[in-house]
Amino acid sequence: STPPTGSPTKGPSDVVTTYVPGDLTVSCDKTLEGGPNLTLSTGLACRLLSTRGQRIQFDNGAQSSVNMHTRPDGATVIPDYSDGGWFYMSNAERGNNNGLVGALRFNSTGHLIEYKKHLTTNRNCGGGRTPWNTWISCEENTDAGNCHEVDPNTGFTQQVRVTDKGGNYESFAYDDQDTTAPGNTRYFVTEDSSDGALIRYTPTANAYTAESNYTILNTTGGTHEFLILVPDALDPDAGNFSWTADRADGESNAGQIFPNTEGIDCHNRILSFVSKERKMLFTLNLDQGTYIESSTLAGLFDLEPDQLGRVVGDAEILYFAEDGEGECDIHGRDSTGQYFTIVEDDNFYNSETSGLAFSPDGKFFYVAFQDDSNIVVFWRTDGLPFNGVVADTRYHTVR
Repeated sequence: STPPTGSPTKGPSDVVTTYVPGDLTVSCDKTLEGGPNLTLSTGLACRLLSTRGQRIQFDNGAQSSVNMHTRPDGATVIPDYSDGGWFYMSNAERGNNNGLVGALRFNSTGHLIEYKKHLTTNRNCGGGRTPWNTWISCEENTDAGNCHEVDPNTGFTQQVRVTDKGGNYESFAYDDQDTTAPGNTRYFVTEDSSDGALIRYTPTANAYTAESNYTILNTTGGTHEFLILVPDALDPDAGNFSWTADRADGESNAGQIFPNTEGIDCHNRILSFVSKERKMLFTLNLDQGTYIESSTLAGLFDLEPDQLGRVVGDAEILYFAEDGEGECDIHGRDSTGQYFTIVEDDNFYNSETSGLAFSPDGKFFYVAFQDDSNIVVFWRTDGLPFNGVVADTRYHTVR
């Protein structure tokens, strides 16, 4: 595999597939000199990119002019239009106007080449990527939290209107296949509160008429609606759903059924989100108006589900970060609904895992271990992308 002091590189496409998600056999200290004690699935390697209170070392021998931000949380990857690389956009969950977004820039081969900071905000927790490749950073700041848009390619930032009032906002997603909405797109925001309503935001048609995409989430006249789940009388783990303009009804429904929502993902008209409090994954079929819920408790996945990340291809997997007291790992759930652990924390961090994101080519995925501000990059030693075929899978038993 790639030496621990060098950057991960793309492997040949004709090698034998060796990645076995859930088969925890690889000690990270064999591939990451001086790094954290992690156990990886067979066929993975990793490298440490950042540490709290230290400047970031670039792969050309230079270093950043500022220290790595503390308490990294939600993240995404945005394409870099200048050279075919990408930006890893990482929130800082700090108060007292010390919240921000840090952008780690990689070139097209995955080498780390730059680090910049954006925004001056509070407790930037989760967020999500827009269809036009900007980052929405959400503040989890009681009744003062808002959502902000950051474009790492231009440096542009603004507060956006995807929420109707201040709150403990967590994550953002979009559905760009809704033919009933202006621009065929609606936007969703979760809130990490005991009665945090799940918001559906629909911009006005006028928001799509300007030349700049920056107007889409910041034009007046959009509507905010709130999720209502109605469990089936015979099957409490399934039911129907609707949207209401009454926030109080949405908050009441959330408090009863899906309190403290965090990660959210939408793909092919399937909206998935997690309730941290109930340790449940909710899956909504946006075409049919139905939903199912399922426990995330399985094997080593025994704490609180946090952020979600999806990789689609020959192996379609929904990845989970984990929060709570104790070892926080990285887990996966495949299209059959079965769970497995990708990366296990071997009593090293006991810290929230967050910032789960994949490079545009699917070759690398990034995770933040929050307390030490450690960003770690993982890659397959067979050189294949994470959405490629896998050799096998080792599953958990759901408890």
